[in-house]
This record gives sequence, structure tokens and C-alpha cells, in this order.
Amino acid sequence: MSPNKNSIVEYTMNIGRVNLYVFLMIIPVLMIYLIPFILIWDFEIFNSGRKSFMNYFLPVLFFGIIFHELLHGITWSLFAPGGFRSVKFGIHWKFLTPYCHCKEPLKVWQYKLGGAMPLIIMGILPSVSGIITGNGAILFFGIFFTWAAGGDIISLFMLRKINNNSYVFDHPDKMGFYTKC
Repeated sequence: MSPNKNSIVEYTMNIGRVNLYVFLMIIPVLMIYLIPFILIWDFEIFNSGRKSFMNYFLPVLFFGIIFHELLHGITWSLFAPGGFRSVKFGIHWKFLTPYCHCKEPLKVWQYKLGGAMPLIIMGILPSVSGIITGNGAILFFGIFFTWAAGGDIISLFMLRKINNNSYVFDHPDKMGFYTKC
């Protein structure tokens, strides 16, 4: 049964399932970034950088999580009529999953941009920089935060067939969104 013209369609995924898919994403993420690095530089250079990164893992993780969610919130607040007051932060304690929620509808392209910001800023750019410069620590940072953006990648995938000028409403309790058909 197809939805009528004014029906609201929910695009959500159980957080447990999201976490499983994200866990499995480490394999393609490693292949995308690590293979070029090893071909250009060397695995030992990466491994040395990884070990160096691990000395700072806990503070990087803590501040990285905060920055990741802030990137969502700041970007969405630029488009939400209520600005930053329209953004809510929290943690789904059952799955230890931090989140950022926009309480106002956004156009799909705006929602995508906010969803992609942590992936771009904390994942792709550092990974490419690490590959270009041969810095294994920066590459590991980028790999880790690309992987940490796995839920965002899933959300962006769910948005792929929705018109960029349609409006989406961020789901307040689940990973996903609503849209009108």
C-alpha cells in the first residue's frame, strides 16, 4: 500500500541494529583508507601512528564525541527557525549512544548537510590528510571518526531517495526521521 499525498512516513531504525551495522562498517572503512595509505607509505608507519594515537585515546574520544554532536547541532541550527534553541543533545543510555536532535523540520539538503558534517570534518578530511602526509596518527583519527559517523552514514543512506527540497522532521526518540509524501 502506497502512502497518500499528505501522509507522514517514518524512516527509522532500531538503535541496536544501527550499532550492529556500524560495527560491521569498520571493514569497508579500513579498506577505503588503509589500503591507499599502505600502498603509498607503509603499514609500519600507520601502526606507529596508531600506537601514538592510542596514548591520547580517552581524551580524544571524550572531546571527539562532544565535537561530533556539536557539528550536527551547529549546522542544523543555521537552518532551523529557532536557531540553536531548536537543538537538543542527549545520550540513549541503553546503548550508550550520544545524539543531537533538531526539534524543527528542515529541508532534506539541510538535514543531510548537518548529518554529514562530522563525517566530513572529523573523518574524511583527516583521513585524506593522513594519507597525503603519511601521518598514521592522523589517519587513525580519521578512520576512527569515520567509523563513529556510521549512524550518520546510515541516516544519509535512508535519505537518498527523498527530494532535497522536501521537509524532514528529526525523530525525537529513534535514529531517523519523518517526512510527508
